[in-house]
Amino acid sequence: MNITTSPKKDRLKKIFTHNLREKLIAAACAAVALLLSFCFRTADQTYTFNISIKTAPEQIIVSQNTEKIDVKVSGTFFDLRKIDRSTLEINFDFSAEEAGGITKTLDKNILPASFSALEIKSISPQTLVLKTEERKTETAPEHAETSPETSLGTSPEQNPAETSTETSPEQKPVETSPETSPEQKIPAAEGKND
Repeated sequence: MNITTSPKKDRLKKIFTHNLREKLIAAACAAVALLLSFCFRTADQTYTFNISIKTAPEQIIVSQNTEKIDVKVSGTFFDLRKIDRSTLEINFDFSAEEAGGITKTLDKNILPASFSALEIKSISPQTLVLKTEERKTETAPEHAETSPETSLGTSPEQNPAETSTETSPEQKPVETSPETSPEQKIPAAEGKND
């Protein structure tokens, strides 16, 4: 028994199987073109930078308007992949500035070299404002207040009666001389009783 297929099915089979190799190559080229068009299309991305500020050793930072800045950039997939998020930090050196208010306008010049291929859309906040003051040096008081316990050389927890009687190297135990021996003291005491 012969199984015959309809002319419609033969036509569909011929469409999909005829020149199969050329059709597969065309599909692969279309996929590559689509991938490349996606990779070279520009995309927007926002990166957050930590701010590190160095001031003169005799100054301290009293106030600062921000500790992080957000930078919005535009670039291709390959350009954005070059950015390492773990190392995003901007260092400012204000050690030569005098104490007081310091204002710094933030622009693309403060960004690392890896951002040079990207288009900078915005930096937020646009201005860094901080205030520094001279570090106060603590001076020792002229007259230290002494309590009765500390003037005796004992701590508050220690009783004066409980102080140790250890002798220091400068203090030597008192030695009795042969003239004041106990045998000589006894007759003198007896003579007084008489």
